[in-house]
Amino acid sequence: MHSQKVLIIGEIFIDTHLDIIDEHGPLVRLGGIFHSARAFSALNVDYVLAYYAPDYLEDDINYWSCVLNTKGCFKLGTIKNAPNVMLVNESKEVGDQGYYNIIKDQAQYIDTGNIDQIISITNPTDILIYPGRYSCELLFESLYAFNGKIHVDFHYDSEHILDGIKTSVNTIILSTSSSQFKEQCGGTLDGIVEYFKPYDINQFIVKENRGGAYCFDVGSQRIFEAPAYYVPIMHSVGVGDVYNAVFVSQILDNDIEKRMRLAALCAAKYAETMSFDKFSENTKLMLDNIDELAALQGVRLSWAERSQKNIYLAAPDFPNVDKKPLDKLNDCLLYHNFKPHLPIRENGLADGFLRYEDELRIYNSDIQLLESCDLLIAVLLYNDPGTLVELGMFKQSGKPTIIYDPFSYCENIFVKYTPNFLCKTLDEVISSTYQCLRRR
Repeated sequence: MHSQKVLIIGEIFIDTHLDIIDEHGPLVRLGGIFHSARAFSALNVDYVLAYYAPDYLEDDINYWSCVLNTKGCFKLGTIKNAPNVMLVNESKEVGDQGYYNIIKDQAQYIDTGNIDQIISITNPTDILIYPGRYSCELLFESLYAFNGKIHVDFHYDSEHILDGIKTSVNTIILSTSSSQFKEQCGGTLDGIVEYFKPYDINQFIVKENRGGAYCFDVGSQRIFEAPAYYVPIMHSVGVGDVYNAVFVSQILDNDIEKRMRLAALCAAKYAETMSFDKFSENTKLMLDNIDELAALQGVRLSWAERSQKNIYLAAPDFPNVDKKPLDKLNDCLLYHNFKPHLPIRENGLADGFLRYEDELRIYNSDIQLLESCDLLIAVLLYNDPGTLVELGMFKQSGKPTIIYDPFSYCENIFVKYTPNFLCKTLDEVISSTYQCLRRR
């Protein structure tokens, strides 16, 4: 057992996974701060919940807080006129997940005003805050005299919280998936430091989804890095919240890099299943073998590095061809901050009416683009000879190649065994892209 006790503050949602269907319909479960609750429970770290939710969820909240062995469950406020149902269109974060909070704009937050009493009763060492549409200014006013560590997940609906920060914050946690990181902070560490310059922050954690994470310690000006770990995943919803919980825990004391590695591994295992029992079992297994963490090979490829990784998308990008898989892949790569190239759209289409000189110009431009890229992904919309020629030419350069075969056209053994990875789904393609381009 640990002397640490963490108070988690935030909203509780019903996560509804529209792309994970069973006999009862879309998969649903309690989300919001319950993701971190599952992590603390699996870690056997004492924690308390202080939440905002609609009244109809109270029975489920009380039941699951008992199952997850919380040391206290308190209602900070009621949400009226909205169900707090979060629709998730794409669970694995291959690209934009398409979160949609149903009729959120008509939600009314009614505070109970009891945060001081909750802190007095529970006596937490740490407070982990997930800002929402509730009054963060009121919350931070109540935390002014708190002597423990405050950690804030600066993610969705977070920009307004700065008005209320009048105390030291130990950790600001950001994700490259959020608009706050890209827009308010400019997508860079310098932008983060500048944006938070007026405030007393000890450290920043930046989670770079499948490419790992880094921690910037303000006092020492040091940057700590750790990889992500690849496992076949079922979803990625709440994975970042699990990372947060493991990182702010005191299991590994002040070893920041080791804590980041454990957080990444626990997050990966959370993404592997929807079963809390299985996740808890895997977490205990990792804790029992924690000294082996440093030897595990992960994937490290920063957000900034990805913007310099040029990817050639070889495909029959012609008129009258259904290009939806190609367009979706291009969008997903952009979402992950890679630099994909569509040669026909960049250099032109060679049709039967071009002069010899124009055809040669397009051919040479495509060759130059091919040579400048770090990775080729061949998209088999059908067995297009040009796509396969580009695959073979790129393979000879010694650079990595991937085939994306959404329609199962790949039967020829030379085609099948030429690429580094043969993928049937977008999730496999994105994971393989990180594997091919990660730091060595």
